Amino acid sequence: MSEHLPAQIDALWRGDFYNVMDGEFAMHSASPFNTAILTLGKKKNRKSVFIKLSDLRYLDYIFPMVENQFLKYSEAIPDVMNYVLATLNSTSSVEPPANAGNILYYQLYEELKTLL
Repeated sequence: MSEHLPAQIDALWRGDFYNVMDGEFAMHSASPFNTAILTLGKKKNRKSVFIKLSDLRYLDYIFPMVENQFLKYSEAIPDVMNYVLATLNSTSSVEPPANAGNILYYQLYEELKTLL
């Protein structure tokens, strides 16, 4: 989606149409209303969202930050899994890894202990 946002915004700004389909994701213009229609899914599982031009600009602004955060969480998955396994096998508090980053290990510890 992020690679199509600038073109969609530009098309809406000019009053043109922009249509793209990528697998089950589709985005097209509804220029009389300065709105983009984002659709995900096919046939009966299809869901659509209407987003105004001003909101698309905001999305385009924050998308790099969201993608960066998602990348950091994805990279942390092995550390989190090791922490979960160590916590489930322990009877006392487990220290988070030295490179804990943005993961709230103390909250994860409390949640895991409520399951046991």
